[in-house]
Amino acid sequence: MSASMPSLTIGPIGKAEVEAFARASGDTNPLHVSAAIARTIGLEAAPVHGMLLVAYLNEAVRRFLPQAVIAGLSTRFMAPVPVGAEVEISGRTVKRHEDGEPAVLRLFVKTSGGVVACMAEATLSRAMERGA
Repeated sequence: MSASMPSLTIGPIGKAEVEAFARASGDTNPLHVSAAIARTIGLEAAPVHGMLLVAYLNEAVRRFLPQAVIAGLSTRFMAPVPVGAEVEISGRTVKRHEDGEPAVLRLFVKTSGGVVACMAEATLSRAMERGA
């Protein structure tokens, strides 16, 4: 039994937000803030940090299941998200705990053009939630 998670729209993800993430994370690779550098490797625009997208995935899960504890989050990045883009995060339950609560969520990050930029799976821990 799969239960869908309400979609969460983020963005547009602006240059100022990407620059703030770069400072906070220590990932100051100029590729993420310079369209000129991005073009030198064949991208049309600077790409949003993958780990910033992971933070948005975490936020989407927390909004869907506020009491859940994310024990693991695996991701597969499939396409860059350009700075200035809007993304939609959606997901569904693909595995449940014995008590029927979600155990694994499959998540998708899509650009406004419908391109799947990232697929992920969040493993939820019931034991951690109860303080065990």
